[in-house]
Amino acid sequence: MKFDKPSLAILIGILSTIPYEIITRIFLHYGFAKYSVYQLTSLMITLNRPNTGLGIVSSIILGGAISLLLLFSLKFLRPNNLIIKSIGLTLLSWLLLEVMFMWLIEGRELIPHRPVSDYYSEMIGSLIFGLTQGILFRKYLVTKTRRR
Repeated sequence: MKFDKPSLAILIGILSTIPYEIITRIFLHYGFAKYSVYQLTSLMITLNRPNTGLGIVSSIILGGAISLLLLFSLKFLRPNNLIIKSIGLTLLSWLLLEVMFMWLIEGRELIPHRPVSDYYSEMIGSLIFGLTQGILFRKYLVTKTRRR
């Protein structure tokens, strides 16, 4: 069976959105956050109506793209400290996406401004995404690459 690293990286990105959603749902349940990650990403499409189904699709696309970015960046960066690099890339991606989200959607008053605790919730979720992604990359991509 042929080993397809980009497809596996996309799958890892998709799977890494699940713990991200779980942690943001916990924050949402306890009133710390206003939206979960799936609800928040759906707002990029619906603007003012959070929808979990659309959010899943959006998060899958974004998670796969971030994982592909990490995979291709590993050609230039060594895979040592992979988890830290994964968390760093994820936090950078979160920051860029939040800036775009604020500028395009919240800045134009299309949705009400979120509380500051929601940003912390999303940042912690991004940290969990990066941690999960780094662990899965190390286990399934980097070690398999070394064996072959």
